[in-house]
Amino acid sequence: MALRMKIFWLNFVFVLYCGWAAAEKVMRPSFKDVKVWSDEKYVTHKLAFDPKDPHLNFTLNVLKELHDVDLHTEIRIVQKKDPTYFFTSNSTMNFCRIISWRNASPIGALIHTYMKEYGNLIEKCPIVKGEYFIHRFWYPEDVTFATLPEVDFEINFSAYHVDASMNREMIINDHITGEGTVHDVNNVKPGLLALLPKVG
Repeated sequence: MALRMKIFWLNFVFVLYCGWAAAEKVMRPSFKDVKVWSDEKYVTHKLAFDPKDPHLNFTLNVLKELHDVDLHTEIRIVQKKDPTYFFTSNSTMNFCRIISWRNASPIGALIHTYMKEYGNLIEKCPIVKGEYFIHRFWYPEDVTFATLPEVDFEINFSAYHVDASMNREMIINDHITGEGTVHDVNNVKPGLLALLPKVG
């Protein structure tokens, strides 16, 4: 009986050790509040997040052909320990020019091929009616980000339909708040970074 108990405890400790040894630290976001809005004359969309096996699901239904689209993002990232240190970004880009990048750059082609594994992408403009999606996607993770300070973040994202006369009309307006915290995980998702050569 004593021998069996000893073997049991040795196996138990070994299993725990394997679990701890496999765990790696990564910084992962969690979303506290997600508000999405779309102009249903043009589009509807859904955004869902699974924190356990981290991935995003994004679905866009285009209900009316879109001549051209501008994307606007405002991002604010603030350190939790000391909000004196923060990063802000405010940018507007033309979506149709972005998707044409895959034809002009090997890097663009690589990213496009990688992203196509996750769904049905918009390939060209004008954007025809239909369903487009990216499912079970997660950004490429790297354990070195776990050395950075934990943060709170806020993302405002909007999309504008640009018609042939260059008139702009908002069709999407999303607001996301959350935090980036360090976790011990055994399912690091290197994604596109896995294609890069290892150093050392």
